[in-house]
Formats: sequence, C-alpha cells, structure tokens
Amino acid sequence: MDAPAPGWDHFRTFLAVLQQGSLSAAARILGLTQPTAGRHIAALEAALGTSLFSRSQQGLIPTQAAAEVRP
Repeated sequence: MDAPAPGWDHFRTFLAVLQQGSLSAAARILGLTQPTAGRHIAALEAALGTSLFSRSQQGLIPTQAAAEVRP
C-alpha cells in the first residue's frame, strides 16, 4: 500500500524546519508539539521516498533532496 499524499501541513512543517534548523524550534513557531513535527517530516520523507534531513548535534542539515523540494 502506498503512503498517502503529503498535505499542506507536512510542507509547512518542512519549510519551518528548513528555516529554524530543528524540529523543536519549528514546532514552537507552528504551535505543534515536537513529536508531531517529527511525524510530519517522517511522513513527507516516506511519501517522497527520500531523506530530507541529516541529523547532527548542530540540528537538522538539509539534504540535496530537501534543496530540490524547497520552493
């Protein structure tokens, strides 16, 4: 079974993570919990079939795929 198509909330969270550099900061500005923001990113990655961020001690680093998805 295919993953459902990502919705606007997933892309909104993706853009906030790109701007903020972390799930917790993105969640804070969007009024979400950190686990919800994480689920949005995981769902978007599953739907796209690629990893959008590398996790590091400095935060989330966008991958090349994230650069291609970014508007």
